Amino acid sequence: MASVSDKPSSAPERTRRLSVRRQIGLGALLTLALAVGVIVWVFVGRNNKSSTPHVVSVKPVALSASGLRTLSAVVRQPIYWAGPRKDYLYELKRTDNGNVYIRYLPPGVDAGAPGNNYLVVATYPAPGAFAALEKEAGGRGVRVAGGGLALVDQKTHKSVHVAFPNVSYEAEVFDPSPAQALALVRSGQVRPARS
Repeated sequence: MASVSDKPSSAPERTRRLSVRRQIGLGALLTLALAVGVIVWVFVGRNNKSSTPHVVSVKPVALSASGLRTLSAVVRQPIYWAGPRKDYLYELKRTDNGNVYIRYLPPGVDAGAPGNNYLVVATYPAPGAFAALEKEAGGRGVRVAGGGLALVDQKTHKSVHVAFPNVSYEAEVFDPSPAQALALVRSGQVRPARS
C-alpha cells in the first residue's frame, strides 16, 4: 500500500510550491536589500575623520511596508510616508544632500520606473522647519494632527509642505491630485514610518 508521500505531486500542487518558493525568494531578496541599505546608510555614511555625518545617496529600492518601518526605526532621521496601501511597494531613494523620497508603487511597477503619476512623500533635512514654514505661511497654513502645520506649495500648487514643532525635518507630499495631497496631510496620515 502506498503512503501519501509515495504519491506523485499533482500539477497544481507543484505550481503552488513553486509560487511559495518564489515568494520566499522575493522576501529574502528584499530583506537582503534592506540590510545592505541599512549598512550603507548607517556605517558607510560616516566620515572616519569627523563626527559629522557624510550623506551617501541610495538609488531607488523597493521595500515592503514592514521593511520601510524597520529601516526608519534604525536610521538617525525620520522618514515620512502616508501609511500603507494594500499590495503596494514603497520605493525609497535618498540623494546626497539627505533628501529621502518614498514613492508609492502599485502592483506591477518596479523601483526606478519612469513616471510622475504616483504619490510621493519626501523628507528634507531642515533645521527650524516649523518656524520657517510658519513664517512662509503668513497665517495661510493649515493646522494638522500632532501640532503640525501644512502649506500648499505657493509656486506650483501641486504639493503640500508639512512641518512639526521641534523636528528638524520637513515633509512634502505630492499626489497627481493636489487636493488628495492636502487631504492626506489633513488626515494625519503623513508621519514617520517608524510610528
